[in-house]
Amino acid sequence: MTPSTRTPQQRDRRFARARRITQALLLGSGLVSALLVTYLAGNAKPVSTVPTTTVPAASVSTSDDGGSTSDDGGSATAVPPTTTTTSPQSSSGSSGTATTPPATTPTQYVPPTTVPPTTTTTVCNTTPSGVTSCY
Repeated sequence: MTPSTRTPQQRDRRFARARRITQALLLGSGLVSALLVTYLAGNAKPVSTVPTTTVPAASVSTSDDGGSTSDDGGSATAVPPTTTTTSPQSSSGSSGTATTPPATTPTQYVPPTTVPPTTTTTVCNTTPSGVTSCY
């Protein structure tokens, strides 16, 4: 029993087929791995948070001096809005009367005092079962 003789073209085709199958398997597994990592990264929960800092708002004053940007000590004034209220319509069909609040005098704008920023730190721990506790 002698083995059948193969031509070099038959041998080359057989190796080429094995190469194509190997390449398809490697590319397919790489694609599946990339999709799995992308999915898991999108659903990941943070283990801890970064400390947050609250900065108070800066004081702003406006002046009508032709576009100057210097602070003149605050010439902006606060004016409360006026509102109109009506009473519900009675069963006889007459409408309610409008009332206006008493006039108030504008008050001088007082800029807020400078407050140091408040820093808080939150520490969170996550167990392997997915329970998160923060303190």
